[in-house]
Amino acid sequence: MTNISSISDGSKISELRTIQGFREHVSEQRFKVMRQPIVDLASGRIHHHEWLVRFDHDKHLEGIIRSSEISGVIRDLDLSMLAQAILVLNDNPQDTGIAINLSGASVDKANFRKSVMACLTALEASPTKLVMELTESWDMENLAFAETLLTELKAKGHPVCLDDVGAGAASIRYLRALPANWLKIDGGFVAASLNSMRDRAILKALLSLRESLDVRFIAEGVETDEIKDFVLKLGFDAAQGYAIGRPEIETRI
Repeated sequence: MTNISSISDGSKISELRTIQGFREHVSEQRFKVMRQPIVDLASGRIHHHEWLVRFDHDKHLEGIIRSSEISGVIRDLDLSMLAQAILVLNDNPQDTGIAINLSGASVDKANFRKSVMACLTALEASPTKLVMELTESWDMENLAFAETLLTELKAKGHPVCLDDVGAGAASIRYLRALPANWLKIDGGFVAASLNSMRDRAILKALLSLRESLDVRFIAEGVETDEIKDFVLKLGFDAAQGYAIGRPEIETRI
């Protein structure tokens, strides 16, 4: 994929935050796809890579994504990433898996499920290679639609990951309602637990749910060796962050 975006001034940033502008950027693939490894802590091997979207001027990314969630056009990006991941996995079925992000602003809409299932008909690689990671940046209004989609994805063999657990007010609500194979614990929460007995106690309580919920845990934001040693001692299953591996350009697209 060629990155043809060159956002050089505020007007371009504003354009990207419009419905038409965002759709044009997605349809013309005017963004970069980065990949960052999630490493199995027991073996030290890469379990899968998370795909990350990078528009130019990354300092504006949070506002761009938020605007696209409010307008609903984040759906275009979710489906574009899904389609590209399927192509890469079909061409490289023996490579490590790929995790793509699905926004809560997409999955709680009734028609999104049909679009996802239509895309998945093209998947020839093992479904276990395609991880569906639900972001918590959007407080979903209709969990029933999300539950139906994630349950079906999980039944088809796709690992389901709940992202940023512990970062927002919706975490417990999502844990109660949504099926998951993986829980990714927010990096800020993990780092705070280093020095806060209260945060550490809550984190340990979450980790104690591994067997009863039949889930595995990813520590996010593992940026230093100190945090890496900490999550190892706590018993996390996997980790992601600069001390594990930095994002790099996805060259297979």
